[in-house]
Amino acid sequence: MTGPRNTMKKRRSPRTVQRAASSRTSHSAGAAPGAPGTSSRRRVLLAVLGLALVLTATGVAYRVWHRGDAASPGATVARRDNILLITLDTTRADHIGAYGYARARTRHLDRLAAEGVRFEWAFSSAPITLPAHATIFTGLYPFEHGVRNNGNFYLSDRFPTLATVLAGQGYRTAAFVSAFVLDRRYGLARGFEVYDDRMQGAQAQVVSLEAERRGDHTAEALDRWLDQYAAAPPSSSGAAGAGGDRAPFFAWLHLYDPHEPYRAPQPFGAAFLDAPYDGEISFDDAIVASVLDKLRQLGLLDTTLIAIVGDHGESLGDHGEETHSMFVYDSAIRVPFILWRPGRLSPRVVREPVRLTDVAPTLLDLVGAPALPTPHGRSLVPVVLGEQQGESPPIYAETYLPEFYSNWAPLRTLRDARWKFIDAPRPELYDLSRDPAETENLYAVQAKTAEAMRRALTALTGGSAGAMATGRLDREAREKLAALGYIGAGAEPAAPLPGESRADPKDMIAVFNRLRRANSAVRDRRFSEALPIVRDVLRANPRNAFARLVLGSAYMGMEQYREAIAQYHTYLELVPTSSYAHLWIAICQVRRGDQDQALREAAAALALDPKFADARVLRGGILASRGRYDDAIAELRAAVESDPAKPMVRLDLAKVLAEAGRTDEARKEYGAILDIQADFAPALNGLGALEAGAGRLAEAETLFRRSLDVEPRQADARFNLARVLEQQGRVADAREEFARIAGDPSAAPAVRAAARERLATARRAPSR
Repeated sequence: MTGPRNTMKKRRSPRTVQRAASSRTSHSAGAAPGAPGTSSRRRVLLAVLGLALVLTATGVAYRVWHRGDAASPGATVARRDNILLITLDTTRADHIGAYGYARARTRHLDRLAAEGVRFEWAFSSAPITLPAHATIFTGLYPFEHGVRNNGNFYLSDRFPTLATVLAGQGYRTAAFVSAFVLDRRYGLARGFEVYDDRMQGAQAQVVSLEAERRGDHTAEALDRWLDQYAAAPPSSSGAAGAGGDRAPFFAWLHLYDPHEPYRAPQPFGAAFLDAPYDGEISFDDAIVASVLDKLRQLGLLDTTLIAIVGDHGESLGDHGEETHSMFVYDSAIRVPFILWRPGRLSPRVVREPVRLTDVAPTLLDLVGAPALPTPHGRSLVPVVLGEQQGESPPIYAETYLPEFYSNWAPLRTLRDARWKFIDAPRPELYDLSRDPAETENLYAVQAKTAEAMRRALTALTGGSAGAMATGRLDREAREKLAALGYIGAGAEPAAPLPGESRADPKDMIAVFNRLRRANSAVRDRRFSEALPIVRDVLRANPRNAFARLVLGSAYMGMEQYREAIAQYHTYLELVPTSSYAHLWIAICQVRRGDQDQALREAAAALALDPKFADARVLRGGILASRGRYDDAIAELRAAVESDPAKPMVRLDLAKVLAEAGRTDEARKEYGAILDIQADFAPALNGLGALEAGAGRLAEAETLFRRSLDVEPRQADARFNLARVLEQQGRVADAREEFARIAGDPSAAPAVRAAARERLATARRAPSR
């Protein structure tokens, strides 16, 4: 479930798009201008004001570029174009101007749609982020690739993807994602040289498993990579591409902003006070404009194929669903899909229904790359060319979240050009030709049509639920769990009890909405509001796994760790494959002071998922606290091996190495972090501490100041700076820094107390 966002989501003033709305329309007139400064801010303003001129100047000829591979005999490839794939999370097609939404402020997306190919009816395979993206990249339905939900499913290495194919064709590849649910651990990183999944300012929330970073910050990471790509000399080993001798690139930008809670940064939030979801989409529209302007500045825009596609929609109250993931009505699965390529793609509106399974085959076909082995995905190039096609294939979608989270029935749907069938305890059939809002269930009066579609659904899926890629539950994992006392671990999620049938999500949507609101209350620490809701749900439905998670999270937030552990154990009885539940129990045990049980639970998490870096970090911290540095370092090195691009994981290793006296190794790890992210403030602070310890005070001062330039509220870095100033004899400067810490209410109490003590000492010392 792409559930409620992390509590530590930051909505600071936008670095790249704040000024955009001031030039958009009267709808946003009068918005405050953005902060002055960086070129990225100026670039976005130019993008928003001037992209129309850029697009018009490029022209759009009435032809498609030549293609050629085994799938398109007789054609030749003139050159390999770059590809930029932008996925818009939680974005309904009918809330974009190009799709007829009058209130939209999406003029950049609208222009791309007008000058490119707009697919009027594109549909997701699941109203859930990770399964939908797995389909985008593999061309496979969820019952084929096995990724059926967020958080506990992994795309297998055996499936080739859009990225692996393009990397094999000599493309430079890079991905920049905005939500933890697309973290590299879930399998989408294969084929990418760079997979930037650094979330900002938070660990994952216990229940939703989601942290995120705002879209403009993700786009800035892409911008930096594009600068490096454009500046690098051509590679002799790369395939010739759009830049002459330079290998072409494939870049993926994922924007998560329209996911609830809807809190668009200013001025977008103020411009959409009564429609905050639309404000988030408008914000993403400006981000897209800024990325296109960056491509133009680098001379890459005219040689880049741009694909923009939603992963799923948002119900916004339709059919009683407040957000998404429980239903498969069109509001949750109809998405925007736009292809744009200056001078090569003709303007066209495709009204034939298409699917996310078609995205990767189409992009590969357009650049002449080998096809993916997908039985249901198809290239849409003939459709783009306007060639006459046969009957459109049926469109499938599913959600198994009701089963995984609440022990309710999953939903599967199949549609053709006219009819839509939903397989549920109370089946549904809609005549979309006269009832596009899916309000009149004709299942009882159109029995033959319904039965025919049910048979077609069975034929498509092979008559079973299909693949379920839940973690790594091989025999070794089961044996490890059994050794830890989890005899039944690794089984499938709990089946209905004898005589029990799974509830229809239609009948339970009000309950689910209440649970989501309770989850939001827990996230915001409004525990007294959440607890009555969850307890009421559990009285009626004690096997509701989602409710158990919310209750466990509430108890954890209230520091009632014994009660939290009991809820997580009950959750594991319902979902025994959850490595996260074991980690949450481990965290509770640490806070209770039971390190032995914490180590055991972290080991159970690793038995389920050997690459679970968070569990290794927790074990490393416990072992280090016991002075078992060699064992701790071994755990942390294994965590780094699982997640080499995560600065926080390397930071923990560097700290323990320094604590163990292995300063040269610690310095190497800090350097590796700064190679990944040059402005990572904790690494600058840690490296400064090493320099200070070695007596290199000037170097240490420089590093501490750099760290504080990035994040001025770091009380520990400021304290370190003040101590170095003291050692240099600059007592007055040190006093000033100690005073800032002592007066900062956000600083940790221990650091404030230490600063007050040093301030008192410094006042008694003479200045030099």
